[in-house]
Amino acid sequence: MSSLESYLLEKSNKRGNKNLNQIRSFFSDNDLTTLQNNTISLVGTNGKSSTALNIHHLLTSLNLTSLVFTSPHLVDFKERISTKENIQYDKFLENIQLFERKNNLNLGYFEALFLIACQTFLDNDIDYFICEAGIGGLYDTTSIIQSKKVVITSISRDHTELLGNELKEILRQKINVSKNINRLFTGDISDKLINIINTDYKHINLVSNLRDYLQLKKININKISTVEKNHYLAVMTLDLLLEEKSFNDLIKISLPNNPGRFEIIQNEPLKIIDGAHNLEGVQNLMEDFYRMKKSQFVDLFVGFKKGKDFVEILNFILRNQNHRINLIQDNTFFEQQEVAKIAEYLDKIKQKYQIVSINKFIENKNPSILLGSLYLIGEFKKEI
Repeated sequence: MSSLESYLLEKSNKRGNKNLNQIRSFFSDNDLTTLQNNTISLVGTNGKSSTALNIHHLLTSLNLTSLVFTSPHLVDFKERISTKENIQYDKFLENIQLFERKNNLNLGYFEALFLIACQTFLDNDIDYFICEAGIGGLYDTTSIIQSKKVVITSISRDHTELLGNELKEILRQKINVSKNINRLFTGDISDKLINIINTDYKHINLVSNLRDYLQLKKININKISTVEKNHYLAVMTLDLLLEEKSFNDLIKISLPNNPGRFEIIQNEPLKIIDGAHNLEGVQNLMEDFYRMKKSQFVDLFVGFKKGKDFVEILNFILRNQNHRINLIQDNTFFEQQEVAKIAEYLDKIKQKYQIVSINKFIENKNPSILLGSLYLIGEFKKEI
């Protein structure tokens, strides 16, 4: 285990103290200006990692360089930072520890890796920094960049204890990842929220939304999958940012499947793994599944992280009697919600279920989906 791995392991079970002004002082004013001018920040409830990775892949295919920072990882923390450069992680550890001691600061896991991603970008001749926010935007560590270019992938309810329960407030939290936005790109969000953006955030010079963009391209957004929406959102962003490239140039570039996001791991029987962990994410997942399988019994293998509203997710899943519930047994992944609590609810509504190991998903002979948490997907990938 490297020194950095040991350092991060120590932080994985502790909550760091997050003082944004102190974290900002890690960088010089010139560094912050460089980050502000060259970063594409991504915020949103769902689709951030997929869209960020799509933008990164498109830029690479166009012979432009980029570094992409996403979270969480599935198996290895190095998944969070992707670039063609060779990242010397341990090289940055000494600087970060010195910074912590000097400021009497205990950085969190996310903050430490974010600083490494930023410093790697700054130390190399890289064109774009593609930066996914952690939670929200306004108080997120990535907000220290104050990017001029921001993508909002979607707006729905998640982390309501931090972001509130009203969509207008969730939008406010996310859009305020930066006070310096001059280009805003939005995914498939409601007309009501678009109107709020146009009315309440008039300082933003140019707002481009995916629905209108695809309408101009004669593509009906209601007839495409979530995976395709994330693809088109990346295409729209670069089409409108890169003057020398057009929609036709970008749409020809094939994109790889993003790990753990509607990832088909087997065709017969069909098996999908997806980190969907909130109502909108699960709705999108099941809608995309039924685009492939019109009428089909499916075994759902589910596990949720503590704090998630599993009741509304299960209520949605159980509207369809073709869905069979399998609960992944306790202690399978990080901060897992106890199975007994989920089982208690299913017993209350008289719904059949089984409690199974993650291996049961691997062995199952029926069409199956593993869902509920990216941490669960990560543990599955370690198993195989």
